[in-house]
Amino acid sequence: MTPAERRLWSVGIPFALGAALLLATLDAGTAVALALAVGTLLAARLRMWALAACAAVWTAALLAVRVLPGPYDSWAGRGVLPVLAGYVTVFLLAWAAGRRLIDRRDDGDRSRPALSWPSERRLLTYLSVLLGVAVVTAAIRFRGTVPPLLADNPDAARQVLREQSNLVIGLLSEAWTLGMAVSLLRALSARGRALPVYYALTAVFTVGAALGASKNSVLVGIAPALIAALSVRRTRGRAASFLAARTPVVLLIGAVALGAAVFLGGQRTMAGTGAFETEFRARYGSNALTSSAGSLDLSLSSSTETFGRVWSQREHLEPRYGTYSLTFLGSRVEPIVGKADLYGLTSQLSQPYLMNTATFVAIPLLDYGPLGAVFFLAALGLAVGATERWFEFSRAPAGQLARAFVVYFALFGVYELYPLIYPTWLSLVPGLWVLHRLGRGAA
Repeated sequence: MTPAERRLWSVGIPFALGAALLLATLDAGTAVALALAVGTLLAARLRMWALAACAAVWTAALLAVRVLPGPYDSWAGRGVLPVLAGYVTVFLLAWAAGRRLIDRRDDGDRSRPALSWPSERRLLTYLSVLLGVAVVTAAIRFRGTVPPLLADNPDAARQVLREQSNLVIGLLSEAWTLGMAVSLLRALSARGRALPVYYALTAVFTVGAALGASKNSVLVGIAPALIAALSVRRTRGRAASFLAARTPVVLLIGAVALGAAVFLGGQRTMAGTGAFETEFRARYGSNALTSSAGSLDLSLSSSTETFGRVWSQREHLEPRYGTYSLTFLGSRVEPIVGKADLYGLTSQLSQPYLMNTATFVAIPLLDYGPLGAVFFLAALGLAVGATERWFEFSRAPAGQLARAFVVYFALFGVYELYPLIYPTWLSLVPGLWVLHRLGRGAA
């Protein structure tokens, strides 16, 4: 960094924070969003790119509540922005502290790592096994019914599947996710004659994951692979120019995936039959472009709006001390910890629109109260920061994907605390461990 840049940062950061404080006297919601934007720039300056991305996503979410009008907007969403920003700040500061706690011997070499993959035969065998498990599980899961992606009413079809599903089928279905992530990362980070095979496998795994008509079922496989691909070193020599061109490819794939998710979200809402869907159609008509814009606004702001309603009722909700945090284990633990229906609660509070997600603060708030949520999010931030830093320079594809999944789940906090609601990670951990062992055996 040049002396001029240092002077610019030393003046610009205090000026921006001062502007945020001044703005807080006029509009607290916009002020906290601006403060998070400053935090984004500061994290980027310190080369904490994942943390900066998370802060940027939260900035966009808070601004969407304050700036973009929508049918779900309410006083609760606007009023809770300073509170939510405070919780997010605790999490992000703890994330930064968690990174500092990890003392790596390779700190002197901060260049991106070059991945060390298992042999072609081992990797293709691994992916073939994942594909076989995924196909068999899908055949069992969709037996006697139409996959939601192909159904006239995807939401109704998903509800039927949810009632028929069980923990084992859910865990085995994550073979689509893991196969998608591994195939795409291999295709984007290395060369070889088998490259078209990995792109083809990526397409197959993506289609399989999309059968459930869930945006996140696709994003949870693609996004971590893109994060990992952007975090690894480009090879030297003749392949340098070839791989250097992959950054735009990675960004293009990410943009297409995000655009498709937004578009599908709009179309899914247009096909719904509830009160919100009716108002959505009345507002946006049948235009694909305007409905996609409405879907983007809804994706960014609805969870914050719902959290505002949860926060407004906090004094009437008794702490459950861990019950909501064990949602991912399903009904099997209810005899021990009691029953807690997070989506039932949020749907009731968001009537008549029946929104489910309420940001990653909802679970710790409901389990431990406002003060307990602070300590919970601080501990969570420390764990995320330490894990993300530990795997940052790993040469193992499994290590980079583990880091990428952690970052993705942190980014997904604008919606909900995903690992405590869905048991996805219970499948990803052993699957990545097997991939890691295959790589070590090959070496």
